[in-house]
Amino acid sequence: MNSFIEFDEEKKSLKSINLDDFSIEDLEEYIEKLTLEIHRSEEEIKKRLNTKEQ
Repeated sequence: MNSFIEFDEEKKSLKSINLDDFSIEDLEEYIEKLTLEIHRSEEEIKKRLNTKEQ
């Protein structure tokens, strides 16, 4: 995913990217990587909620 996304260290956020130049294959890969990152984030939320409940 690093080849698609730039991270702004100062703001701790992702920079917006222009998708116009992406091929269909690149866009599919990008979606796949983002989906994995969403799942990873959801798992982290669950972990933190479980820790908070204990």
